[in-house]
Amino acid sequence: MKFRKDKDILRFSSIAALLILAGILMMNILPGPTYPGIGYTLISMGVIVLIMAIIAAARPKEDLTQDERSKRIKEKAGYHAFLILIVTMSLVQLISMSGRLNLDYRSVSTDLFLVGTWSWIILKWYYNRRGDTL
Repeated sequence: MKFRKDKDILRFSSIAALLILAGILMMNILPGPTYPGIGYTLISMGVIVLIMAIIAAARPKEDLTQDERSKRIKEKAGYHAFLILIVTMSLVQLISMSGRLNLDYRSVSTDLFLVGTWSWIILKWYYNRRGDTL
């Protein structure tokens, strides 16, 4: 298998190596109970970025370029996912204002993040399946 070695892949791989190195240094040098958790997080982020760089380097550069249809699908799905997220946030605010539930944005922020992400994924799949993007 042939890997690409252009500047984009090398830059991405160097970021991964720096994340792993920073995580190792943070775990070994800095004292305290919170630094090993941050170190593990940096190391896991670095490993994920390194895997992404290897996968991207294994593909030809022409496979990574998108056509206009896929760009338009992602754009349209993003707009509609944003509108879904705004409507969901306004519903949370209305529920909170009515006094029935004591909700604040800190308690439901992860749920709102998941709603936005999953609505974008589902809408992207739907628009790709449907075919027309106008």
